[in-house]
Amino acid sequence: MISFFLGKTSISKYITRSGMAMTQDLNQNQHEDIFHSVTMTEEVSWLEGHSAGLIEGEKIGYLEGYHLGVQKGSDIGNEVGFYAGYAAHVVEMLHQDTSKSRILRVCESIINLANIIHRIEPNDESLTDHLNKIQGKFKQLTSQIGVQAEYKKLSSIDVKGAFF
Repeated sequence: MISFFLGKTSISKYITRSGMAMTQDLNQNQHEDIFHSVTMTEEVSWLEGHSAGLIEGEKIGYLEGYHLGVQKGSDIGNEVGFYAGYAAHVVEMLHQDTSKSRILRVCESIINLANIIHRIEPNDESLTDHLNKIQGKFKQLTSQIGVQAEYKKLSSIDVKGAFF
């Protein structure tokens, strides 16, 4: 690991442009050589630029990752909410009809899976498995009730006006 401090403190290790790590106590050489600050200006400037670039890259990467996570999380939430809402509506319509117990069980399964999915970590592989199960149960539900319905993601470019 290469560590260094910039400014008035000594640089214990620094990286040359060839990528090789070199250990040198720059403060010791600074006292021995009066031209040390002139000869090391390029190296110190390169190190300062490198560390500033790393810090800026981390900030940009964090922000891009955050925005992508919000977007994807919102997409998944909208899709799961659609499936659960559709199933809840079907349950409400058929709650008194006992002959449709298969349909009610599928709806309950969709709602239960939707309630479980929000507790799954985003980087867990079971998230996609649960989402696929919900999608499969929704297809099963639509085939059982004889309705062709599917979730369609609307992009922000396609949305114009208000939908009721």
